[in-house]
Amino acid sequence: MNLVIDIGNSRVKTGLFRKGKLLKNNTYDSFKLTDLKILFKENPEIEHTILCSVKKYPLEIKRYLSAHSHFVELSSQTSVPVKIAYKTPKTLGMDRVAVVCGAYSLHKRGSILVINAGTCITYDLLDNKRTYLGGSISPGLEMRYKALHSFTGGLPLIQPDSNFKKLTGETTEEAIRSGVQQGMLKEIEGIIGEYQSKYKDLSVIVTGGSMDWLLKSLKIKIKGEPFLVLTGLNVILSPFENQSTFAPANRF
Repeated sequence: MNLVIDIGNSRVKTGLFRKGKLLKNNTYDSFKLTDLKILFKENPEIEHTILCSVKKYPLEIKRYLSAHSHFVELSSQTSVPVKIAYKTPKTLGMDRVAVVCGAYSLHKRGSILVINAGTCITYDLLDNKRTYLGGSISPGLEMRYKALHSFTGGLPLIQPDSNFKKLTGETTEEAIRSGVQQGMLKEIEGIIGEYQSKYKDLSVIVTGGSMDWLLKSLKIKIKGEPFLVLTGLNVILSPFENQSTFAPANRF
């Protein structure tokens, strides 16, 4: 059994895989060693693990994974099933690598644009030669709301409303929602349109916390894959399964 861990800016997600199939996933607001020990205790079949993080995480987690499994920490040196043409691979977020590997495992033909709409929105392009070319990064939905509140003297902090569709806000709250949500939708539609004009074989996949809202709000046909980062991590981990086995004794 494989355990994959995605440490993002806001949350931590884990997935348990067997033979390429996601059996169980969890989401944590914070992830501690005790959470990891519970995962191992409840799933003693875990042998192989991989961790991807966009920020520093407790060293004790890495030590535990190294001591109790065949552990891979995803980095720019890790072998992956796509070619990385990014000019600064050491500064490339490993979640972006994982997401394109997940997309490739599901769609092996044509070019793919992956939109991961979480704390940030990342756009990542994989061409039809299995080469990752890069993409772009912009603020995510909640970050846009927080920025308007934090960098102004009088604008309130309000929560996103997935049902809001007005273009012209008739109150300050509606004006903020229109600017944030309609602006984000138009940004995404515009970027997709630009890529579609350059790559005629393009498929568009969206994932991340804002996925459901985007799927119902965008006017462009896209496909949603909620566990794309976890899937990509498992794809990257799979070749390591035949390199080592780990005896599940003395874990606790």
